[in-house]
Amino acid sequence: MSATRNRDAGRQSDLMLYVAGGVVAVVGIAWLVILKPWSGGSAAEQSAPAAKIAMATDAPKPPPSGDEAPAAASALGNPLRMAELAFQAGMLVEPQEYSAWTLYRSVLKTEPNNAAASEGLSKVADELVRRGETALEQGRFDDARATVERVRAALPQHAGMKALADKIWPAAASGRAALAESLKPQLAVQPPPKVAPVPVQEAPPKSAVDPAVEINQKLEEALAAGRLLTPANESAKHYVEQLSTKHPNHDVTRAARERLSHEFLGRATQALDTHDIEAAGVWIDEADHLGADPVNVRAARAQLLDQQIALESAKPIPASALKITNYVKPVYPQRALDRGMQGWVDLEFTVQPDGTTNDVTVANASHDSYFRREAVAAVEQWKFEPRVFMNRAIAQRSYTRIRFVQ
Repeated sequence: MSATRNRDAGRQSDLMLYVAGGVVAVVGIAWLVILKPWSGGSAAEQSAPAAKIAMATDAPKPPPSGDEAPAAASALGNPLRMAELAFQAGMLVEPQEYSAWTLYRSVLKTEPNNAAASEGLSKVADELVRRGETALEQGRFDDARATVERVRAALPQHAGMKALADKIWPAAASGRAALAESLKPQLAVQPPPKVAPVPVQEAPPKSAVDPAVEINQKLEEALAAGRLLTPANESAKHYVEQLSTKHPNHDVTRAARERLSHEFLGRATQALDTHDIEAAGVWIDEADHLGADPVNVRAARAQLLDQQIALESAKPIPASALKITNYVKPVYPQRALDRGMQGWVDLEFTVQPDGTTNDVTVANASHDSYFRREAVAAVEQWKFEPRVFMNRAIAQRSYTRIRFVQ
């Protein structure tokens, strides 16, 4: 009897061990299926939605370099919008990867018949030619020639570019005109009738004229023709220098210097109004060299500096080009999680001189009703190292894309 009881007890013990082993195996398999430890990361990272967002979000990174920079320019996936923003900010050709010229051409490369891109590129070309005209007037011949070559490469039939080229290379223009004239049909020319010679009368003696007044008359003609700096020997600047050298204390000289310096400063204001910073700097330097009122020169230079900072501030740069000091993860909306939805949001924002962000706007998004609010709320809490330009902390417009993936 006792032997039989011992055998029954042994069978029960073996059965309990089998059951326990089966339970452990089921739990282990369930654990492997749910947590997938072979995919890497801790259990908390595998199960927390916030961790997934952190891995899927395009958090700002160090500035791109090399081949990464052009890719950053198309981060928002809307090069036409970025091109228009660049044009408004005066970013015609620089920085190259974010310039209106590059962005419009990139659209036309993939969509040759895109009317908006063609119109935008022509608009940029018009402004470049206008700046080329100013460069030629100021004697910056290399800049003028570079403008012609740039526009010619993309728009070989641009009328303004052709006109500017004829001014830069007048010999070629006159040669073309002579060729065109030679191709016209020639008409028979009748010899003029003979006319009896008219006796030449001696001209009356010239009255004595103040030499300073004579030079000033040439100055007036140069100003009327718009020849402020070029041609070098027929420009207003040349005649004022003659007056200053030959008649330094003459009232005409003082008036001429004041008038030309006023003209230079006026041209500087016009250049600033059209965001032509380089031309404005040249005009201000010319006025300063001429001895313009120091108060007016300082005011013009202050305006130039403000314009340079404003233009730099308005240039949209990727958030990856800025150093972030406080990064807040966006919250994955629960209703999107419940539906298994994924998406992205393109945002534009301004980094203030203190590093905080404001004016956060949605430029584009994958969904109308999901992710937008969460993306904006996150960016509003970000903080960056301020952008420094010309020894000043400036407000900087920036942009980024936030992705929501599960």
